[in-house]
Amino acid sequence: MNKKAISLKRRQGAGHAVWSLLLNVQGREAEIARINGLMDDIQDSGAALVVSGDPGIGKTTLLDIAQAIARERDLRVLRMSGALAEAHLPFAALQQALSPILRQAERLPAPQRAALQTALGLSNDTTAPDRFLVALATLTLLTESAARKPILLVVDDAQWLDQPTQDVLAFIARRLSSDPIGLLIATRDASSWSLECPDSQRCNLIGLDDAAAKRLLETRAPNLPTELQRRFLEEAGGNPLALVELPHADQVVKTREPWWLPLTDRLERAFLSRVTGLPAATRTLLLVIAENDGRSLREALDAGGLVDGEPMGPETLVPAISALLIRVTTTEVQFRHPLMRSAVHQAADLAVRQRVHAALARVIKDQLDRRIWHRMLSTVGPDESLAVELDAAAARARRRGVIALAIDVLENAARFSGTVAARSERLLRAAGLAADLGQPKTVERLLGEAHLDQPPPHVRARVALIQELGLPITVIDLSRISDLVGFATDAAINGARDLALDLLWRAAQRCWWGNADDRVRARVFDAANTLSWPEADVRLIATSAYVWPLEHGGEVYKRLQAHSATGVVDPVAAEILGRAAGVTGSFDLGVMWLTQASSALREQGRLGGLARLLFSRGYAEMETGDWMGALQSAEESIQFAEETGDMVITAAATIIRAKLAGMRGNIDAFEVHAAQVERLILSTGAGFLLAMLQNARGIAAIGAGRHAEAYEHLLRLHSPRDPAFNMGLQFYSVADLVEAAIVTGHDDVAREILTKTEQRSGPIAVPWLQLMLAYGRALLALPDAAEAHYQNGLDIAGRNWPFLRGRLLLAYGEWLRRQRRVMDARAPLRTARDLFDALGASPWSDRARRELRATGETSRPREGLVLDALTPQELQIAELASVGLSNREIGARLYLSHRTVGYHLSRIFSKLGITGRSGLGIMLNRIGQAAR
Repeated sequence: MNKKAISLKRRQGAGHAVWSLLLNVQGREAEIARINGLMDDIQDSGAALVVSGDPGIGKTTLLDIAQAIARERDLRVLRMSGALAEAHLPFAALQQALSPILRQAERLPAPQRAALQTALGLSNDTTAPDRFLVALATLTLLTESAARKPILLVVDDAQWLDQPTQDVLAFIARRLSSDPIGLLIATRDASSWSLECPDSQRCNLIGLDDAAAKRLLETRAPNLPTELQRRFLEEAGGNPLALVELPHADQVVKTREPWWLPLTDRLERAFLSRVTGLPAATRTLLLVIAENDGRSLREALDAGGLVDGEPMGPETLVPAISALLIRVTTTEVQFRHPLMRSAVHQAADLAVRQRVHAALARVIKDQLDRRIWHRMLSTVGPDESLAVELDAAAARARRRGVIALAIDVLENAARFSGTVAARSERLLRAAGLAADLGQPKTVERLLGEAHLDQPPPHVRARVALIQELGLPITVIDLSRISDLVGFATDAAINGARDLALDLLWRAAQRCWWGNADDRVRARVFDAANTLSWPEADVRLIATSAYVWPLEHGGEVYKRLQAHSATGVVDPVAAEILGRAAGVTGSFDLGVMWLTQASSALREQGRLGGLARLLFSRGYAEMETGDWMGALQSAEESIQFAEETGDMVITAAATIIRAKLAGMRGNIDAFEVHAAQVERLILSTGAGFLLAMLQNARGIAAIGAGRHAEAYEHLLRLHSPRDPAFNMGLQFYSVADLVEAAIVTGHDDVAREILTKTEQRSGPIAVPWLQLMLAYGRALLALPDAAEAHYQNGLDIAGRNWPFLRGRLLLAYGEWLRRQRRVMDARAPLRTARDLFDALGASPWSDRARRELRATGETSRPREGLVLDALTPQELQIAELASVGLSNREIGARLYLSHRTVGYHLSRIFSKLGITGRSGLGIMLNRIGQAAR
């Protein structure tokens, strides 16, 4: 060890464990200092560090040093290691780390406890937990334990972690801001690791410099001839493992051939040269250890005895221990480095490996899935009994929420199937799961492998639905709609009614997303209404809504009201009804169902579906005047959409943020959000996003007094050749377009669009649209007819639409003042001002104040809102705290740790100038009453 390292050790006051490790390390002073910095950060708040580098570069050694330092600082150390042979075992690595604290899981909230136990195979629960609920349970378990003693979670060989464990770690890493938890990860390739963190939290290890490399070589291989020392230094290229191991390999010394191989291959050869000289029984046992996906010493010895035909004891491993190839404890055995394991695996021929796997399958007793895995690796050719066992393993994987593994297992089951029919059925089931995960390429591959040349009609329909569900709905292909209707008819004729209605429901959604023409829409609608369906099936209601959102909107509204009166218990049905309400403009009814459905998904931890529902709910809340709620829903939707990689929903929810900023008069924030959406639109190609953005641009421009600009933006939704053209969203902004058109002198266009909307909206439009139509008619009417239209609009249930009602009142007051009815104008202007103040719609409240001044009435200045003082997440935490939820309950609801919630509450109290939760209730109630 050099003088710098000794000095560093003295400054740090390292204890014996750290000191003994540092003695064997050269040239890593800077990296060790970063690890010490990580330990400092953990004491106050969470921190993460990803260490990456080539095999043998010293990552594991740094982790060992970090572990020793952490224990000297009285931190609890939890550790997991990835292994290629174990990557197929879901949550295997997570279980390694959590084992020391799993007893504390009994204190977790019931849904989290059940999810974690099911994921780790510790319960027989048949409900599949979502990976995010498992992740939340892990976060809660860690934060509860860290409250007593800070935690360092050490992850080695992250590139080989099972995917579910990787997902959990990524979830935790994004939430380390307030808890004393450190995450130290070592991986070969940083680019393959999904953890998102800034460069300041990454450390890329490179080879040792010449001086450090020479010191290490002299320490481990003293007395080497000068020429040989030069050769090893050149060959190792600063790689510590190579400097330690290559001099011990006789074959490397005798031949120059390895020089021309990659360093990894040279190291494998070096390790293999140490294996070849071992006794045959030891070599057999090393192969068993290499092929095993567990570390049990008993399993290795028993399986080795079966392969060799003679019982084996621990003494068989002594030569391998002496050769520094493996580490052995009383119960476990593992290779000292993954390259040693790889070398042993590569050197064995396939037939020998199959015998080893067959032996492991016989000795593994208590872990059914592991036994089946080894049996599979030992089997050649069809074996229906094995295929049936793999079917059961796939079902267990689904129950544990590991759908990707279930797909893989079903593929293997198909490979061992005894008949063509059984093979096809298993591949169909795998394709259906791939469709659920949104993997269209996997779906097509699996269906292609199923070889369904001439399937019966109901199977064709099933395949069609699987293919359809595997494609994003935003992929516009109108030709698919007619095909879906045909498949639905075939399914219905063959008695598969649910399948048929699912196909028609999907076809209806494509009509809405794809701007289908009336002929195509009519075909879907007729098919849904001529076949025999239960009248109350929510999919039938939703099909009508998506096919004819304007033409049948009023009828759908009545049917939604009927469901609202009787109540909906099923969250899936609630979601479908909430979406049907959204596309028809029945937002006042949709909020309830979307809230119900989102609560169910939140409890289940299904963040992907929750992100979509929160977007829909946020839009409904925005239109019904709950702008605080809309902003909260949008922010949370964005958070979860980014976490699940859903760029379409990220963009859609960002449009809500943009529109709210525009309506509140914050044009700078609007432009920032709009620019972000435009970038996302380019990458997603979702046309409806462009239509939504133009809608938001239109209302923001109106608020800023730029009506000509608003007219240009909104007219694009009605121009068939424009990319923003969207038949389903046109009527959302009809009031805005009419206003912009009239102000800019395009009365004829306003009249044409208003008339067309009235004609398409059927005999009775939904109340929201009725209010917009009344507003448009009033703006277009002659003086002697305008007041009747204003009064008609005010008679509609406008309290559900405070922003639109406020605009109608503002326009009515302006009209009255222009008619010289100054005293009459004051009442609607006052009400409009108060509505806009409660919402925070500054451009319109300013207009109302100007109009009131013109009538001779002084208007008090607008008070600041809670919405202005708090971030959306703080506002959500404040509302939950105000109704009595504890920090832990709030954390469980928002997927945060309770310490993070406490941190936010302290900031909230400071911002609002209050000292406790009772003050929150008073503040929020005052704002809520003003909005009503």
